Amino acid sequence: MQPGTGGFAEVYAEHVTPVWRYVRLRVPADADAEDVTSQVFERAMRSWDGYDGARGGVGAWLMGIARHTVADWWRRNGRELPTDPAAPAFAGGTAEDDPEGDALRRLGADDLRRRLGHLTAREREAVALRFGSDLSSTEIAALLGVTPSGARMLVHRAIGRLREVMDDA
Repeated sequence: MQPGTGGFAEVYAEHVTPVWRYVRLRVPADADAEDVTSQVFERAMRSWDGYDGARGGVGAWLMGIARHTVADWWRRNGRELPTDPAAPAFAGGTAEDDPEGDALRRLGADDLRRRLGHLTAREREAVALRFGSDLSSTEIAALLGVTPSGARMLVHRAIGRLREVMDDA
């Protein structure tokens, strides 16, 4: 969709879920993911007139904004994803603070997030883009500055490392 051919509300409705899923894989709690996702769409709406569909799809453009917004969030909060699977900061708060996160924990999503902590930052990014946002290898490559085959290999290696971590558990 090009600027001026439809409302930004349509873009939001179509892309809010994949953006939130990507962001949620990159920050420790649902409340943080909601804040960051809001910031992504606020930034996107402000720059909507500058979107150029010839350079790529709206989803990939939004993921680029999301990547920068997540990086800004980590800079403001002065922490990195813990690599220790038992780190309490990775759990995402208490049930009272984060009821959605509590539900996800019961479904095993936090276990997956802890296991993602065993990957490098670049591997986590590739996995989040591929499975959190359902981007293609070509779109991931453009965002990460690698070739499409390099993006596929990065995701493949990350999945292999996750399998090793799961086998060790």
